[in-house]
Amino acid sequence: MEPNDATLARKANALSDPLRLQILDLLVKGHDEFCQSPPHPEFPKALCPYLDIQSKLGNIAPSKLSYHLKELRQAELVEEHRLGKRVYYTANLDALTRFLEAFRQRYLISPISS
Repeated sequence: MEPNDATLARKANALSDPLRLQILDLLVKGHDEFCQSPPHPEFPKALCPYLDIQSKLGNIAPSKLSYHLKELRQAELVEEHRLGKRVYYTANLDALTRFLEAFRQRYLISPISS
């Protein structure tokens, strides 16, 4: 399915904030030995925002972290996974791949001249 202008703009806007890029970097790397949360049984790379992400970002305010995760979630660049009362996040690699391909097709592949 070809992304429309609004979809591309929403994803590009979500990626335009340096803090959101840092969050996405952490989510792509995933759960490591420094994480404080127990691994999610179905999503072992998933991170818990307040136990894993917040401390790696210099202990930013929980409300600020929530806001940026919401922006990434609304752009469909991250996915939320619940386990009891705990919430985990993963990077949506399929959505990132589709965005990059749409961007490449639209802006980086020049049409063949006749």
